[in-house]
Amino acid sequence: MKIAISQPTFLPWAGYFALIDHVDQFVFLDNVQFVKRSWMQRNKIKIQEYEKLISIPVHSKNKFNQLIHEVEIDYRHFDHKDLIITLEYNYKKSKFFNLYFDKIKNIFEKKFNKLVDLNINLIMEISKIMGINTNKKLASSYNIKFKEKNIELLRKICLIENAKEYISTIGAKDYMDEIQKFKDTDIKISFFSYDQNFYNQLGKKFINNLSIIDLLFNEGPEAINIIRKNFKLIN
Repeated sequence: MKIAISQPTFLPWAGYFALIDHVDQFVFLDNVQFVKRSWMQRNKIKIQEYEKLISIPVHSKNKFNQLIHEVEIDYRHFDHKDLIITLEYNYKKSKFFNLYFDKIKNIFEKKFNKLVDLNINLIMEISKIMGINTNKKLASSYNIKFKEKNIELLRKICLIENAKEYISTIGAKDYMDEIQKFKDTDIKISFFSYDQNFYNQLGKKFINNLSIIDLLFNEGPEAINIIRKNFKLIN
C-alpha cells in the first residue's frame, strides 16, 4: 500500500491533488505545530494577468505552540462573503465556473470555527468533484504520543497502516536526510515531482502553480487527466 502524509493546506495547488490521487491512503498531518503565514492559511489565484494571495486570518496572539487542529479562524478580520465575491468576479468567465462554483461557495458559507475543518472540507469536496476516491484520515486520529521530530511520527503512521511505500514531496528530501527507508522497516520512501505544464487559462499570460480552483474552473473534467500527466516519482 502506498501512503502520503501532508498538512491540510488552504485550497492547495494541483500537485497536492495529484499526490492524493496517486496513493492508496492519504493522511492529513493535523497534529504538528502550526506555522503562521504558511500555505495552511493562504494560496494564490489569478486576477487578470497577475497572481494574488488570498488568506484566511487566524487567532494566533500568544498562541505560539498551537497545533494545526487547534487553530481558529478570526472572523473579526475575515469576511467570507468578500472572498466568495473575489472568486466569482475573477473566475465567472472561465468555462467551467458555473459547474463548480456553488459547491466551493457552500463550503465557505458553513463558517467553520477551525481552519483545519475549512481546509479539509474544501479538499474533500474538490477531490469528490475530480473523482479522486483515495481514503483519507487525520493524523490525530491515531492517538500517537510522540516527542521525536516529525519524521518519527510519519514512520509510526506508516507502520500502523502496514504501508509498503511512503510518498513525500521532493522538497522534503533534505528534511528526510535522503533516507531510502524508515528506520528498522522495509517501507520504501519515494519522492514526487509535479511540473505544471500549460493549460487553458483566462487571460493572455499563463501563471503557474496557482490554487487547484484555477485549473478546475478552466479545464473542468479534464483537470484529473492533467494532474496525472504532470505527476512523476523521483527515487
